[in-house]
Amino acid sequence: MKVSRRMVELSLAALWLWSGVQPPLTAWDESLAMLARLGLPQAALGPLFLASCALDVSFAAWIAWRPSIWAWRSQALVVLFYSVVVVALPENWLHPFAPLVKNLPILAMLLWLGTNREEKS
Repeated sequence: MKVSRRMVELSLAALWLWSGVQPPLTAWDESLAMLARLGLPQAALGPLFLASCALDVSFAAWIAWRPSIWAWRSQALVVLFYSVVVVALPENWLHPFAPLVKNLPILAMLLWLGTNREEKS
């Protein structure tokens, strides 16, 4: 089976959508506790968490509706930022689900999409 560019795009859209919807539905307390361990003010935890979820969902919509080089670049910056945040929490360095390592293929896909000449604008 040949993998098309659109299949790669939609797989990323699914990842962003799930990343934005699943945590507030099933891991609200755990997510806020993780943000609290970063030393953020208590009053900012909920709004920051919801903003990050909304950002993830907006990336999914952007990919589904009209992906562009700016979409890929923005996503790459956010993945790098999220990776830095995860590094700041030592329990994630050797986590069995490898949250840091999984960002490497995601970044590779974003790089490929951002440099592929079939870019939609």
